[in-house]
Amino acid sequence: MDFKQLIAKYVTGNIPSDKLSEIGIAGLNENLDSPSLYILAGLDKAENSFVAERYLNLTLEELGMQMPDKRQAALIYALAITNEIIDGTKDLISGIREIKAQAVDSYNFWSENSNYVYDSIGFEKVYGLYDDYDNLTDITPPLKRDQEYINQIKVQLFDELKIWKERLEILVN
Repeated sequence: MDFKQLIAKYVTGNIPSDKLSEIGIAGLNENLDSPSLYILAGLDKAENSFVAERYLNLTLEELGMQMPDKRQAALIYALAITNEIIDGTKDLISGIREIKAQAVDSYNFWSENSNYVYDSIGFEKVYGLYDDYDNLTDITPPLKRDQEYINQIKVQLFDELKIWKERLEILVN
């Protein structure tokens, strides 16, 4: 993940403050330049969390960037995971599980529902297919008669994830 995506991951509560130096390192790897960024990247894991957060905030200020709000951060983080799945660097099912549990559920998108859960961000089809997959594979091992349907769901999930990516890119930008 890049600098902005890692910041979003932090805002969603998925990076502890003792790992904020990793965000700094990502920024340096992207050739970002700020005095506080160098300090952030060099912080020890045992550093006080208030100090680490202060240097993160100073870094963003020096770079002319703003911390995303929780909603925007959830979408940025979800897009980063979606890209990893589509690029083949992350497993489809574990990636969707991460999108739902760690990115999307870090913000109360339920309160924005119109007709279906997560429809405000276009995630309803991916979520529905994932829920079907989860129900079918809840039995260990899954029933043999369900295996073909499970494979079809995985194909549909990947296709819907590509469609959702386009929507996410609009929401993030």
